[in-house]
Amino acid sequence: MNCLKTVSVESEFGIARLWFLSSIVMLGYFLIFFMIFRTFITTAPLVDLGAISFIVLLIIVLPIHLFLHCLPIWLIGRKATFGFRKNQWPYFFYSAKAPLSKQMSLLSIGSPAFILTLLSTVSAILFPQFVHYIAMMSALNIGICVYDFLNFKHISTAPKQSLIEEHRDGFYILCPPLKDKA
Repeated sequence: MNCLKTVSVESEFGIARLWFLSSIVMLGYFLIFFMIFRTFITTAPLVDLGAISFIVLLIIVLPIHLFLHCLPIWLIGRKATFGFRKNQWPYFFYSAKAPLSKQMSLLSIGSPAFILTLLSTVSAILFPQFVHYIAMMSALNIGICVYDFLNFKHISTAPKQSLIEEHRDGFYILCPPLKDKA
């Protein structure tokens, strides 16, 4: 395998710009999600669960997000892990133990955004009294997904037969060697 490209979103954009972009996307998503549901879907009175419940709900978004990154990898029988590291940004990570196909990498990267947004939409319809909490949790997830969207963009431009290998400093796009026609 030949390394076609090494990608590190942190090096390309910088941590401060990623945080800023993530915050702006999160705020915009919350405003749109909440406004649509409160204006067009329901006008049910909102229920307050308290600050502790709010903090707990926001904290559980990250493990669910990471779990959903690993789920497609586990479903095909490969090994993947997720966890926390103190000495390198991003502090929370997921990692496949072997290179993945381009399609599996894209599925793994996109699954938290798609699944949690779908679940948030359904939950907001079923439980309109909690739409403010659901909107905040969904917005936090989309804010976390900004990093994923940038990785998705890079991987989607890779050749179809390429493999994606993760490393601590980003990921490598690997392509099979070209065969000579001689």
